[in-house]
Amino acid sequence: MYNKLSVSDYERIIYFASQITRSIPKVRSSALQELSAIFGYNHTLFWLADNQGQLKDPINYNISDRMLTDYLDGNYNLDFLYPPHKKDLFKQKNVLRLSDVITHEQYEMSEYYKNFMSKYGFYDEMVVTLSHNEKVIGAIGMSKREKNNYFTNEDVLRFEYLSTIISSALLYCGEEKKSLLSKREQEVVILVKKGYTNAQIATELYISINTVKKHLQNIFDKYGVLNRTELISKIK
Repeated sequence: MYNKLSVSDYERIIYFASQITRSIPKVRSSALQELSAIFGYNHTLFWLADNQGQLKDPINYNISDRMLTDYLDGNYNLDFLYPPHKKDLFKQKNVLRLSDVITHEQYEMSEYYKNFMSKYGFYDEMVVTLSHNEKVIGAIGMSKREKNNYFTNEDVLRFEYLSTIISSALLYCGEEKKSLLSKREQEVVILVKKGYTNAQIATELYISINTVKKHLQNIFDKYGVLNRTELISKIK
């Protein structure tokens, strides 16, 4: 059974919420900085998710670019907690530790630990999925260097609160919405911000005006706005 959080934990969670909501629209980078400063989660990744729940556009905090590149080059396929590979588990519980899916003995014998994690001096790992209306919109992964200093039940409980705060901030800032746009829709948004008319967008992108209107309606729906004015205000 999980322990209850302390009063200090709840105070820090409230403070965390106040800090990242002040940092709109840079929610992801702010969240990672505050997770380190307030809670001591010092080695983290923050992903967005596309419409199919695939992770994309990671940003890293105190994890080297070289390690991230190595991970993206194929080691993510070995990761025991990579969310797209553990969809059923993450549907049951949005915060998972390595110890929830594998024993430490098995982990230390794995290719993922021997050829990747230990190479960069890391040991334990925990992953949190961020959701809205039962749809994954992002994920945060974090690692610890010290063996025998594992992620705890308190860490899991803490992130059950923090994940809701971060998901809400991500939705509010519109960063998650941008990740749901197709490449063509993103091109249309750029031209709308420049003040292009529908006819000018059609000419620029070599598409019909009706196609422009269809793209705009899809964009409005994804951002939850009714017109260009509201869209521009939302994405500033």
